[in-house]
Amino acid sequence: MQDSPGTPCADLPLVEGPEALKTIAAFRLALPRTILRYAGGRELTLGDLGTREGMLGGINAIIVGNYLTTLGRPAQKDLDLLTDLHMPIKALSQTL
Repeated sequence: MQDSPGTPCADLPLVEGPEALKTIAAFRLALPRTILRYAGGRELTLGDLGTREGMLGGINAIIVGNYLTTLGRPAQKDLDLLTDLHMPIKALSQTL
């Protein structure tokens, strides 16, 4: 199957939340120094609880607001989540 650029793969099934969280943990284990970012699609797959669990399980960066090609949630909601988790908030470009 080949989609044109910018077209979502509507024919593909969504990854289930628990499977996505296992994948995040596996990537964190295999690539401990890599920046793993949340971006578009996490709302569909993980929702609020999964987003929180992923941050605790290995995600170390988040693209807030409208991400890439998928409408996201309000940036303040992600910033509140990071504050609740006592995770630092700063621009990624400042950490590279």
